[in-house]
Amino acid sequence: MVQRLLDAWCRRHLGAGIAAQFFGLQRLSAVHGVRLADGREVVLKVRDAQPRQRACAIVHEAVWDSGAAACPQPLVGPLPLAQGAEPVPVPADGSGDRGEDPVLLDARGLAVNAETWEGEGRTGLGALEPQGWGALLARMTAVAPPVAALPRLDPPTPWLHWAHGVPGRVWPPPASPRWDPHRVEATMDPLVPEVAHRAAARLSAPDIASLPVVAGHGDFEAQNCRWVAATGAVAPRLVVHDWDSVVALSEAVIAGNSAMTFVSTDDCDISSLDQNDAFLEGYARERGRPWSALEWQAAHAAGAWVAAYNAAFEHLKDGPGPVTAGLHGQGRERLARAGA
Repeated sequence: MVQRLLDAWCRRHLGAGIAAQFFGLQRLSAVHGVRLADGREVVLKVRDAQPRQRACAIVHEAVWDSGAAACPQPLVGPLPLAQGAEPVPVPADGSGDRGEDPVLLDARGLAVNAETWEGEGRTGLGALEPQGWGALLARMTAVAPPVAALPRLDPPTPWLHWAHGVPGRVWPPPASPRWDPHRVEATMDPLVPEVAHRAAARLSAPDIASLPVVAGHGDFEAQNCRWVAATGAVAPRLVVHDWDSVVALSEAVIAGNSAMTFVSTDDCDISSLDQNDAFLEGYARERGRPWSALEWQAAHAAGAWVAAYNAAFEHLKDGPGPVTAGLHGQGRERLARAGA
């Protein structure tokens, strides 16, 4: 079913069907690397359709057009996986795997983006110094269209969604109860919800909340960037992926989020305070304007929030890990720098 739907989508929108799949799962909400019948290699990203995806695609295209960063070329989408007046029922990912009746979705409510395949490469960590990572994020943010010219980008990605407005909880509402930190908050390391509460309150304060908003990459970290070796006339390059994570927030918040997490590879990790500050200084130098005192506070508050969010997910998986340990080493210092 998955392959048939994807093949039909490629025939409609790319002008050729699928000859082979070279990576990906036989699931709907996934990333699929496919070779088309005409020889092109493309990546298909399938996910629940959301209004914000169109704005993400526009920002991605602006970055690719500008050359501000190496990234896959966006080809088409987001467009519905299936067409027609009648529902196209498909099993939800993972449903029915244990013998129970599968949960059915309408494939018309799933969206697909296609982009060029840029090669496997290796994790981007080590490709740049912290200042270089910050400068690269600044270049990408500078070429994004103004938020006012974009379709809606709300809600932001979950790890940047502290202002969710749901009373009685700090963590944003989850897509699945299984991944809801709120259900284990009473048993997790108490420092984690403390940092989350204090960081979210600082980020929601009128002074930070009133900072000008821009569109930028909301998940800019090593695990979403690949160092790809030279091929033919194409020089080696750091390729930036995960463009469905564009957000509309202040520059300081976008930079502070990545300053904390850019060191993450296969799992989440936390930067040192020196790495964090070097990243932010590299960003400010590239944009040609130093951070104000308020922007420094916003950046540190954003870093503290995302660290607490990632630490909470450690407790949902295998228990406390490196992010929780990092919070014990520097969480309160980051909160102090945030004025929280």
